[in-house]
Amino acid sequence: MKYFGEDNSQLTPEIIEKNDAIEAERLGEAGTAMRRVVVGTTGQTKPNNYFDENNELTGLEIDILKEVARRVPNLSFTYEITEFPSLFAGLDAGNFDMVANNLGENEERREKYLFSHYPYVVTHNVMITDTEAPDNLTMAEMAGQSFGVVAASPQSMFLEAWNEEHPDKAVDIQYVDSDPSQIIRDVYTGRFDATIYSTTYLNDVQNTYGIELKRHPIENEDAIQPPGSYFIYRQEDLDLREAIDGALAEMRADGTLSQLSQTYFGEDNAQLSEAIIEKNDVIEAERQAAAGELDVADTEASSEGKLFAPEIIPDILPTILGKLPITLMMTFVSALIGLVLGFLIALAKINKVPVLAQLMTLFVSFMRGTPQLVQLFLAYYGFPLVVRWLNQQFGWSFDVNSIPALIYVFIAFGLNEAAYNSETFRAAILSVNKSEIEAAKAIGLTDGQTMRRIVLPSAMIVAIPNLGNSLISLLKGTSLAFTVTVIDIMGQARIIAGANLRFFEAYIAVALIYWVCCLLIEWFVGWLEKRLDVDAIDPEAQVDSVAPDTKA
Repeated sequence: MKYFGEDNSQLTPEIIEKNDAIEAERLGEAGTAMRRVVVGTTGQTKPNNYFDENNELTGLEIDILKEVARRVPNLSFTYEITEFPSLFAGLDAGNFDMVANNLGENEERREKYLFSHYPYVVTHNVMITDTEAPDNLTMAEMAGQSFGVVAASPQSMFLEAWNEEHPDKAVDIQYVDSDPSQIIRDVYTGRFDATIYSTTYLNDVQNTYGIELKRHPIENEDAIQPPGSYFIYRQEDLDLREAIDGALAEMRADGTLSQLSQTYFGEDNAQLSEAIIEKNDVIEAERQAAAGELDVADTEASSEGKLFAPEIIPDILPTILGKLPITLMMTFVSALIGLVLGFLIALAKINKVPVLAQLMTLFVSFMRGTPQLVQLFLAYYGFPLVVRWLNQQFGWSFDVNSIPALIYVFIAFGLNEAAYNSETFRAAILSVNKSEIEAAKAIGLTDGQTMRRIVLPSAMIVAIPNLGNSLISLLKGTSLAFTVTVIDIMGQARIIAGANLRFFEAYIAVALIYWVCCLLIEWFVGWLEKRLDVDAIDPEAQVDSVAPDTKA
């Protein structure tokens, strides 16, 4: 009515019948019922997949799959967003039917998963540094320098292998859960000395943010991953792969893939060299031969090919346990910060200190009302901005990149713990019988003595259970520290899983360690409760212990 001045949206029975017949014919030509394919991706791998200004998932891979759906009518695609290390775990668990995230190949992935016959685009990895670095640096010249990488990525596995093979020229690997653009920008700001990514990511970051970085060719690029990005499936989903491969072949032949590559990369990366075609044909022939000769009994007798291999958990545990001191240090240092600050905040609120009490109420509300992960990111990315601003204002030259990531973890978790502990302390202190406090003052005890000898002992009996629960939550919360380059037991588990693709086994191993640690904390808290239980203390002994001070 608005645009035509009349209602033209009503459908006649003839139009409905005609279109129903067309749809039935389309499905009949497809030969199978409509299949909904769930695609796992991060949504952070621009320009392959990312969220645009309208918060819609877009990118090269998304447009490719849209075109595949148009050419293969019985396929429809939906997307599940997850972090990179969880892509293969989700594929194993059946949460995804395929994964698309600019994924390259390596031996472990090839053994366990089914790849597209050919890559849909071919890109090359380079080492990225700031512009002040010399030209054409080699890995050997980067000894001791920090590299920012995502755990379980081809880049991280390349660097791990480099350190193992060249211990005298090892680099400092900094694991971080960030999208490529953030890691590349972290090289620009100096947080990392270098990273390794494809030139397509580098070009996109430079164009988007108006920055300049230097690229260095990598001598043995195939050691990172052979050039090419693939869609990856479970081994049993051969029909799905062949349907998508058929559409990709048509798109390459008619120039659609080249057009999409030009749109997102500014160059045609869809063409396949004779070497890539020959290599992938050989791999496919070997796969088909292996599938025809597969001995089921042999497969089930080893961990290879098994959905679940519990026998490797004992082998994983020692490596994960090697990072337990880091987890415990984060837990107890943050807990100590939380105890001290929490107690001081509680006192400020109880005594209603002007201005300070209101500020502390706002602080507690913010810390309790925002996710721990957000607070960790605010500390990790926000605090350096504050330091740089102070450097500009006062002419300081403090190197913010020299601050260890653990410091940000202590700040974020310590402040979060302080907010929760302050409410625990406040409730516990207010629960103390006021008559006890009045009696203490009546016999001449000072405020400090009253707090130390009367209030705190009674309040701690009330507070200990909640403080114990808070400590357990803090221990488990430290698993987030891996997102800001700190390798704790959770980070080590994810690194191991990324290498052997045994995510479920690695997560079981780390879960057992967390469980045992929590049981020990529960035991200690229970022991402490009994130790502080005044009802179990001999009244006469209690009077004797207090008498000297009261007489004084």
